Amino acid sequence: MAIIRNLLVRAGADFSELQKEMQNAQKFMKSAGKEITAIGKTLTLSITTPLLGLGTAAVSVSANFQESMSKVAAISGATGDDLERLTEKAKDMGATTKYSASESAEAFQYMAMAGWKTEDMLDGISGIMNLAAASGEELATVSDICTDALTAFGMSASDSGRFADILASASSNANTNVSMLGESFKYVAPLCGSMGYSAEDASIALSLMANAGIKGSQSGTSLKTALTNMLSPTSSMASVMEEYGLSLTNADGSMKSLKEVMDMLREKMGGLDEATQGAAASTLFGKEALAGMLSIINASDSDYDKLTQAIYNCDGTAKTMADTMQDNLNGKLTQLKSALEGVAISFSEVLIPMLMKVVEKITNVVQKFANLDEETRKLILTIGAIAASIGPLLLLIGKLVTTGSKIAGWGKGV
Repeated sequence: MAIIRNLLVRAGADFSELQKEMQNAQKFMKSAGKEITAIGKTLTLSITTPLLGLGTAAVSVSANFQESMSKVAAISGATGDDLERLTEKAKDMGATTKYSASESAEAFQYMAMAGWKTEDMLDGISGIMNLAAASGEELATVSDICTDALTAFGMSASDSGRFADILASASSNANTNVSMLGESFKYVAPLCGSMGYSAEDASIALSLMANAGIKGSQSGTSLKTALTNMLSPTSSMASVMEEYGLSLTNADGSMKSLKEVMDMLREKMGGLDEATQGAAASTLFGKEALAGMLSIINASDSDYDKLTQAIYNCDGTAKTMADTMQDNLNGKLTQLKSALEGVAISFSEVLIPMLMKVVEKITNVVQKFANLDEETRKLILTIGAIAASIGPLLLLIGKLVTTGSKIAGWGKGV
C-alpha cells in the first residue's frame, strides 16, 4: 500500500509540474502572439500604408508634370539640353513661387504656342508669374494674355517683365484688371502694334475708358474703331479732323505716339461745349466708339496725369504687388503646397524609371498570357501565388500563435 501511495503522489506531482509548464507555455505563446500582431499592425499602418500612399501620390504628381513637359516639347520642339533646362526652370519656379512646377509647365505651353523658343520662355516666365501672382489670375490665363499681347505689340519675350509691370500698374490705378485688359488687347493691340503705338499708351487709353465703365471687348473695340477712322477717314470725318486740327502725323510726316494723339484730342476737343463736342465726336469716331473716346477727352487732368505717371514709371510694380499679395498665411500655405509638389516630383524621379520597367515587363507578361490557350490560362489562375506584404503576413502569424496559446491552455481545466 505504501508503494502504491508513493506512486500516486509522484504521479500527481509530475502532473502538476506538466500543468505548470503548459500554463507557462500558454503565457509565452499568448504574449508572443500579441507582440507579433502588434508588429504586423505597426508595419502595415505606420510604414507600409503611408509609404504606399506617399509613393502613389508622388508618382501621380510627377506623371502629370512629365506629361505637361512632353506637351511643351511637342509644341516648342525643345529636346535634349533645351528641354532639360525648361524642366529645371519649371521645378525651380515651383520651389520658389506660389505656382507649382505643373502650373509652370502649363504656362510654358502657352508660350510655346506663341512661337517662343527655349531662351524666350526662360526669360519670360518670371515676369508672367509676378503678374499672375499680383493679379490673382490663373497663371495659364496670364501667360496666354501676355504672349498674345506681346506679339501683337511687336514686343519680345525679354519685354515680358516690363509688360507685366504695365498691366500690374494699370490694374492697380484704374477700375480694371488684367483679365479685362487682356480682353481689350485682343481687339486693339494688333492695330496699335502696326501703328507703332506702345503698350504703355494703349494701357492708359483703356484704363481711362475703364474708369468710365467701358471695359473688356467694348473698350478694345472703341479704341480700334476710333484709330481706324482717324487713320482712314471718310470725307465727313476728314472735315472734322481738318476743322479742329487733328492729325495722326507730325509736320515731318512721322507718326505721332498714341499719347500725343490723346493729348491732341484733349486739347482740341476738351474745351468744346457738350453739343458741339458730341456732334464732332459722333461724326469722327462713330456711335460705337463715341463713349469710350469721350471718356479719354473729358478725363480730369489730375486723373490723366496720375495714371500716365503710374504706368510710365511702373518698373518693379508686378513683383512688389506679388510680394504683397503673398505676405499672409494663405499665401505662405500656397507656397508650401507648391514646394511640396517639388519634393514629390524629386521623390518620384527615382521611382518612375523603375516603375516604367516594371510596367513594360508586366505588359509583356499580360500580352503573352492573352495569347495562351484557355486551358493553360485556367491552370495559371488556379495555382497563381497570392501577393501579401510583410505587415499583413505578420498579422496572420500573430493570430495563429495567439490561437495556439489557447490550445496550450487545455491543462487548466484538468
